[in-house]
Amino acid sequence: MLKLKHVFIVLVCIFGFQIDFLYGQDNPEAAFENESDFAIPPDSIPNAPSPSDSLIIVADSVANEEIGDIETTIFYDATDSILMNVAEQIVNLYGEAKITYGEIELTAAYIEINYATHLIKAEGVTDSLGNKIGKPIFKEGDQVYETDDMKYNFESRKAIIDGVVTQQGEAVMHGEKVYKNQLDELYIANARYTTCNMGDPHFYVKTQKLKVIPGKKVITGPFHIRVKDIPIPVGLPFGILPVPKKKLSGIIPPSYGEEKRRGFFLKNGGYYFALSDYMDMNLTGDIYTKGSWGLNASTSYIKRYKYGGQFSARYNNQKGLNEGDSTVTNDFWINWSHTPQSKGSASRFSASVSAGTSTYNQNNPTADLRNTLNQDFNSSLSFSTPFKGTPFSMNVSSRLQQNINTGLINLLLPELALNMTRIYPFKFGATTSKNWVQKISFSWNMNSTNRATNNRIGSPGFAVDGYDPANDTIVPLSALGVSGLWDRAQNGIRHQIPISTSMNILKFITFSPSFSYSELWYFKELNFQWNPESAAVKVDTLTGFSRAYQYTTSGSFNTRLYGTLNFKGEKIQAIRHVMIPSVSMGYSPDFSTEKYGYYQEVQVDSLGRTRRLSKYQGFVYGTPSAGQSATASFSLSNNLEMKVKTKKDTTDKARKVVLLDNLSFSTSYNFLADSFQLAPVRISARTKIFNKKLDISFNSTLDPYIYQLDSIYFSSRGEKRVSQRKRNIYAWEVGKGFGQMTQASLAVGMSLNPKAREKANQTEEELGPLSAEEEMQLAFIRNNPELYVDFSIPWNLSFNYNITYRKTGYEDADIIQALTFNGSITFTEKWNMSFNSGFDFESLKFTQTTFNISRDLHCWQLMFNYTPFGRYQSYYLTINAKSSLLQDLKVNKQRSWFDN
Repeated sequence: MLKLKHVFIVLVCIFGFQIDFLYGQDNPEAAFENESDFAIPPDSIPNAPSPSDSLIIVADSVANEEIGDIETTIFYDATDSILMNVAEQIVNLYGEAKITYGEIELTAAYIEINYATHLIKAEGVTDSLGNKIGKPIFKEGDQVYETDDMKYNFESRKAIIDGVVTQQGEAVMHGEKVYKNQLDELYIANARYTTCNMGDPHFYVKTQKLKVIPGKKVITGPFHIRVKDIPIPVGLPFGILPVPKKKLSGIIPPSYGEEKRRGFFLKNGGYYFALSDYMDMNLTGDIYTKGSWGLNASTSYIKRYKYGGQFSARYNNQKGLNEGDSTVTNDFWINWSHTPQSKGSASRFSASVSAGTSTYNQNNPTADLRNTLNQDFNSSLSFSTPFKGTPFSMNVSSRLQQNINTGLINLLLPELALNMTRIYPFKFGATTSKNWVQKISFSWNMNSTNRATNNRIGSPGFAVDGYDPANDTIVPLSALGVSGLWDRAQNGIRHQIPISTSMNILKFITFSPSFSYSELWYFKELNFQWNPESAAVKVDTLTGFSRAYQYTTSGSFNTRLYGTLNFKGEKIQAIRHVMIPSVSMGYSPDFSTEKYGYYQEVQVDSLGRTRRLSKYQGFVYGTPSAGQSATASFSLSNNLEMKVKTKKDTTDKARKVVLLDNLSFSTSYNFLADSFQLAPVRISARTKIFNKKLDISFNSTLDPYIYQLDSIYFSSRGEKRVSQRKRNIYAWEVGKGFGQMTQASLAVGMSLNPKAREKANQTEEELGPLSAEEEMQLAFIRNNPELYVDFSIPWNLSFNYNITYRKTGYEDADIIQALTFNGSITFTEKWNMSFNSGFDFESLKFTQTTFNISRDLHCWQLMFNYTPFGRYQSYYLTINAKSSLLQDLKVNKQRSWFDN
């Protein structure tokens, strides 16, 4: 049972803050005392006449002649009979009677029309079991009233209704006696107001007097709350309840509670602005008794068929987060999601921004631990557009990479890309057969960027003037500042022109030669000089335009080999093996030679040793390659499939089963290298078994060369150190097999319940056309899937296991294992539980584990989030009304990990 003080405070926030004294002179009770306007003389509406009292008219929908002040034609119909008393101007309709008068529609088992008094009377009838059927349903415009019986004056548009049930927006109102005036305002006696659409609502506001102003508000007299017809001693002498047909601006009542570190609080209280049907805004704040406070602003917007998005900005001022600590911490966080929904427009703008201070998530805990545990945040803005009538297109973007643990920031602002689609200059006509000349094609890509980081350049391996290896590798942004970060920016422009063609050799072999040219443009370059006074290399930055180019050429041979093994058995019909061998040759000159002028031979120590250094060392697009290469690359891919005929299949069709998705080997050999010509051999494999429910992948690297051990020693901290050298000797030459496995990884993943995948693949077209508000709600669901529970999926279980092995020469092997698993189960149509956990094989403990329990209470819902152990041990319990009208009618109970 909810605590009464919780309910009382919530009700005061919802109803008490919305008092509008402009309606203080309305007297609902007077409406029931004076019914003279209704023009009902004594006995003016007789009981339903017997069929023998008047002429029986065959049921039709022919309009009667307009009488008196009737403004439009009255159409009436009945399935049983229609009786007309011409003398008294009364028409009686029996059996599924229906009247249409302008935008008014009335259906009932029995209807009487009195043209003399302008009255319509409708009521149900009693069946053989004693149940009342065919109760009147009255519609006027978009308003619907379900009643026990009613009287309506079609001249004054006033009505008296008994036993009414009507819905306005999400609000449902029940009343014993209702008076409706010509403005469609309702005065209801002995009323119940609720958002529960059950005939016997689970909860409601009970009041003796209630006035309904359609589409605006409901004004009540003294009221109290009832749950399952049980009165709760909580109420107010009057209230104003919302019944908006559309979003309306209004006060957002705050939630309340207590935290150990920050004290008692009022959170998320403020004002909601319904700016339009396509845009809204929330301005809220938080305040704590120990001095902390915060401000929040968020908005959602959408332009149909164009774009939609959400933006939020949060600022928090935290004081004394630890006992005896008076430190003030200022944090902010910005989120922005903008998604194009362009139809017919080729230009697209998108945004995904998540950035703020490094301590924000630690100082501002939420029920979603992913925000707290996540260390890396990426933000991006992108605009792309083609140039109509040309092969060119443009993309402008910016990116921000932030690690809140290390403080590393990488900012790319802006990035510009101009691309030209592939052009075939020698392709003429629309011939299907093309020779290698017609297949010659080329494209052009230009990239430009400006990249800034607070990460210091690592040690070059020799002494450099002004470089202190003791300094941190990352400069805090607070010390560097935005201007300092911008001063460290690297920028440049890169052009790339790939040219290629292809031809068939001996019908089954495809030969694809290619040539690639790239050019780098920078606006500065480095000059290195040995400084004997400091015994270090002096680095000077020379500003001005600087250009460098490089080119490579290559050619590849590809083919496919098929092998099929047929069986005479009834089940397995055949096994097919597909091999895809590939051989490629490539050549790149040595751009570090003196004739290109990209590198310098620089003395790096007092012994006179030299190094070849690029004047573009550490630049954004790098430097032309040093050392010529003539490489031959080899790869072999394999695929294995089987045809199986099941016993359940009565047709002749066989089912294809993939035994091995891929098994590949690759390496390369550099003929011009002076040592280590053979590159490591890379092996990868992947398969899916058990009807594709179990996914297995494997990767490894084999080093063909041996290592020579020099020494093994221990540091002052007791850490083992290995001194070794890689030798230009193949392992098989000294009897060590094919080499050493330096890296291997195995990943196993399983996901049970294919219905979840089928449901995820449903297209949005199945939903039909959406309104602007529905599109905004759908966008919010896409961005916050963790806030919603799909009760239609009975259960789901998935796990992922990864093991990685690393070993170099005589160093100890490093083995890392990780196991994560999650799932959900729907016990009933209303109960759902989900969990997320993992296992740390090094500490032999479970990793961060969370349980989420959801209960659909029809017009209410319960959400419980529980983290049972670990640093982030916590729980969050929320019980709230589903309706957006009463979204602040809720009770929260929590223990944040922040209080641990």
